[in-house]
Amino acid sequence: MIIAVTDRKISAARDFLMQFEIIAETSPDMIILREKDLQENEYRYLAIECGRICSYYNVKFCVNMFIKVAEAFGSERVQVSFGSLRTNRDRLLRFHEIWVSVHSIEEAAEAERLGATHLIYGNVFETSCKPGAKGKGTDELEAVCGAAGIPVFAIGGIDTNTAGAAMDAGCKGVCVRSLLMQSKAPQTVMDELRLKIKRK
Repeated sequence: MIIAVTDRKISAARDFLMQFEIIAETSPDMIILREKDLQENEYRYLAIECGRICSYYNVKFCVNMFIKVAEAFGSERVQVSFGSLRTNRDRLLRFHEIWVSVHSIEEAAEAERLGATHLIYGNVFETSCKPGAKGKGTDELEAVCGAAGIPVFAIGGIDTNTAGAAMDAGCKGVCVRSLLMQSKAPQTVMDELRLKIKRK
C-alpha cells in the first residue's frame, strides 16, 4: 500500500489543491491531509475540498490530528499522534480505523493496546521533514513489524530507492510526503514506486 501525506508548503504546484488532485489521480491507497500549522477552521475548509477530490477519484481520505473535523465528516478513519491516542482514547474508539504515529517499539506496543488499528512508524530514513534527526533504520522497523499484531507502515525518507528496503523489513506499506508533493510528475513517481513495492 502507498499512503500519500500532504504538506502544502512544499507543493510543486503553486495551487496546493491542484497538486493534491494530481496526486489523487495517481490512485494512492489513501491520502492523509497533514497540515499541522493550520487552525481547526482553516483545516476544516481545506479538508472539505480535499475530501471532495478524493471522493471523485475513489481514494480514501484521512483527517490528521483534528478529531472534531473527522467526526463532523462522519469519517470512518483518523490519523493521530501517540500522545493524542493516550489523551483521546475513548473518543477515538468510535472510528473504524485509528492510524497512530509511533517512534519506538514501546510506543507501538502501547498504541496497539490502546486500540490503534494501524501504526505509522518513523522516521525510518533521514528526511527533510525532520532535519537533523537520524533515521531509525530498517532493523528497528523490522522489530516493530515483527512484534505488532496490526499493520505497520513506514514513514520518513521513503522514496523509490528506499521503499524496497522498508517493505523487506515487513511493513504493509509506505507513507510518502515530499516524493509526491514536490514532484511535477507524480504519476511517473507513483508508477516507479509501485514497481519497487510489487517486487517485494
